[in-house]
Amino acid sequence: MATTTALLNQPVDALGEPRSYFFNGRLLSAEDLRREQGQRAGGQRRLARLMGCGVASGLRVSRLGTASKLRIAPGLGVTPSGELIEIDQLDLDLSAATRSGRLGGFGNCAAGLADGQPLAGLYLLVLTPAWTPQGRAQTLLGEVGACNRRTEQPAVRARLLALLPPTSATAANLRNLLAVGLLSPGQGLVATGAGERLGWWPRQRQRSDTGASCPTLGADDLPLAVVQIDSGAGVVFLDADAAQRPLAPPPGGAGDAYWPLSWAVEMQAFGAQFLAQLGATAPPQASEFDWLPPALALSPAQLDRFVQVFQAKLPARGPALGRAAFARALQDGWLDEPVAQRSASWQVFRLAGHAERLLLRIQSTVAEAGTVPAKPTGGVGERTSAVVASAASKLLAAGRRAKLHPNDGPAPGKDELSVAASALTQAPDRPKRLRKQ
Repeated sequence: MATTTALLNQPVDALGEPRSYFFNGRLLSAEDLRREQGQRAGGQRRLARLMGCGVASGLRVSRLGTASKLRIAPGLGVTPSGELIEIDQLDLDLSAATRSGRLGGFGNCAAGLADGQPLAGLYLLVLTPAWTPQGRAQTLLGEVGACNRRTEQPAVRARLLALLPPTSATAANLRNLLAVGLLSPGQGLVATGAGERLGWWPRQRQRSDTGASCPTLGADDLPLAVVQIDSGAGVVFLDADAAQRPLAPPPGGAGDAYWPLSWAVEMQAFGAQFLAQLGATAPPQASEFDWLPPALALSPAQLDRFVQVFQAKLPARGPALGRAAFARALQDGWLDEPVAQRSASWQVFRLAGHAERLLLRIQSTVAEAGTVPAKPTGGVGERTSAVVASAASKLLAAGRRAKLHPNDGPAPGKDELSVAASALTQAPDRPKRLRKQ
């Protein structure tokens, strides 16, 4: 990092792209105008990065008819580099990847792979911004060959980037371990170190025993889905929620200030993937899920499927929570970590007056050292510890005794009583928990 010494009111160079300076009589070249385009595009990318990266709307990936076709819905997204991607509906034919030759531009909307690259495997489906030429411009020099383009249209390329799965994954639990392994900054077992993340997604160059990564991911790539395909380009499974994140500041760097928000985003993505896998036409087996999300907002039908798969013993009607308590319990759950199925316990709650809206809180039966299991009716964030709550209760009791017997000794001050009363309103059901990235 270079250091510049300057006086007050002295202009010094800042970061950013230079712009062309125009004046009467200047001869303009293509380089001058491209510099102007680059300066404007660079400013737009920096503004976009302030909002974060991910999918702002749409871009949902789904299967389309035959086994080798996918559909990407219209939508808008921002890449980690700040490039905007906006498309209409796009259909992909993965079978084109088995044909020889490399497709140029959009081709026939196929996701082509390079010659010789193995087709069967695990991939991250991404969109990458590009440009396509439109028409030819008039010139003073006659024909200028391939450089002659009237305009360039914003375009995208759909690509498949190879994923490294956890080495412990089996055919049964692969989807679950992939979804958890793609969380940032980690699922509590493996942390993502500095420089090993690109936006929301881990990008380690080394294979991890417990995590998943995409070593070839670039800053201009917008991940949309995890897909496994066979040697005939048939889709074995498609997880649109495992890779896609909403537009928000990712963890790390400037996003550290939004860490609770970024973690909640990750847990919502994991929960959505979990419910999608749980809701498959053929009920999955419990052995397919090593990890469970800490909180799920689900319907009665989804709860019935959960009970069926995990043989969960849950009451027919859980306790009812008011709207504010229900929302706080859901947000509080999203701040927890994924729970190992072997040590999971669960409890269901319902939104008062809305029997179709349920909340499933999943927690570990193995208590962390020095912690107290959380109650879902609490609010978001840190709670007053049981020790502090006990001291506050004693202080308030001393204040009441002082009112009844003013001559028995000194009474607690107003400030002390105010702090004690405030402490007891903080739902003393969980100690402070510091998460380290």
